[in-house]
Amino acid sequence: MAEDKITIKISADLYKKIEDAIKESDLKTVEDFIVKAIEEKIGKEPEDLNKDEEEKVKERLKALGYMD
Repeated sequence: MAEDKITIKISADLYKKIEDAIKESDLKTVEDFIVKAIEEKIGKEPEDLNKDEEEKVKERLKALGYMD
């Protein structure tokens, strides 16, 4: 059974920043990036990232202002 999804709106500028950020990562889509960012923020451990990849995502989130 497919997981239900909803639409979330973000600014075009933020979307472009995320597109630029994922060019240097293993993440394939903006949606993948946002899901991982939210999972990290609420405390769920990403299952498919190793510690190095996880640190890179955290640094990108910091650069985008999502984390301190």
